[in-house]
Amino acid sequence: MPVTLQVKSGDLAVKQHRERTARRVIDYFGGRLPPTRLLCFLDDNDSARIRGERGRYETIHDGTPLAHLPDYVSDCIYVDDGVSFYYPRVIDGLVLLYGTTCANEVGLSMTLAHELQHTIQRSSKRQLWAVNSLVNQLEKGVFDALKMTWADIPIEREARIVSKRATVHLFGEQRVTEYIEEKIREHVSDGDFADWRFIHTLTPSDSVDLVDGTRKLFHQLKDYRSELENALHRRRERDPEDFGDIDLDPFFTVPTNTLG
Repeated sequence: MPVTLQVKSGDLAVKQHRERTARRVIDYFGGRLPPTRLLCFLDDNDSARIRGERGRYETIHDGTPLAHLPDYVSDCIYVDDGVSFYYPRVIDGLVLLYGTTCANEVGLSMTLAHELQHTIQRSSKRQLWAVNSLVNQLEKGVFDALKMTWADIPIEREARIVSKRATVHLFGEQRVTEYIEEKIREHVSDGDFADWRFIHTLTPSDSVDLVDGTRKLFHQLKDYRSELENALHRRRERDPEDFGDIDLDPFFTVPTNTLG
């Protein structure tokens, strides 16, 4: 099923350029993208941005709360078909890129590729995607106590590898390196600085073993099991379709080589 692409911009030339750039990224992934109704929305402001995000991916089900999204985004998810008494949901997943992310075509491409890789993870390795996503919700104090960064979360490491590989393919290594070095120099925050320095070290041939990486991560987080269980409880309430059957016991008690 084709990806729905929406670009918000009051400047027609900017809108068209961002559309062309995004389509190149989407075409790069081709048939690897899941056969679901995916909306890629390129915003022109940062009103929905959380915790320094460049973009985000989330699944959309009936009843999924959308209050955190601008109306112009949620209006693309539930659409008046002129027939139904209610607005039917026409989207199963959302990739949202923020305005500052879209200002540079390399940054746009890298972030879009990153989020598209998350859609592939969710489709092909849902349990691993789900439990890794819980780690993202831990308090910053946990990350600080363990000296842990985004790079220690396997699905995030893989998404960064794939996004850099895709962007190098589209723009060449020199342009991508120049962009990353520019972001390092900006040093927006210590976390952002460290993240870009990590991305700088990645090569197109790098890879991640999601199973083994998740096993090692949960061993590292064994003292924070209650925090992860609480995060799981919250996600089950919000998203029972993706998290309702998730059990953390196997990730804490046995090797995860049979999990996917």
